[in-house]
Amino acid sequence: MKNIKELWFWFRLVICPILILHGVYVIGKLVGNSLVSQSGLPNLDSSHFAPLAGAFCALNVLFYTWKEAKVRFSVKHQ
Repeated sequence: MKNIKELWFWFRLVICPILILHGVYVIGKLVGNSLVSQSGLPNLDSSHFAPLAGAFCALNVLFYTWKEAKVRFSVKHQ
């Protein structure tokens, strides 16, 4: 059970920043397309909302994991 918790901890610590970066990329792509196009904002569909929702969820999980990492690493180094 300890190995599963350890694996899940490192999975969250690695995957969450990747999901957040992907969400930022999608936001940048939407803003860039709206600046370049003459019609204004592009049509938003699920391919735009899913990465944004994933980024917001990953941000919450990353904050929780970051707090857990501070506790884990401060205890190990004392």
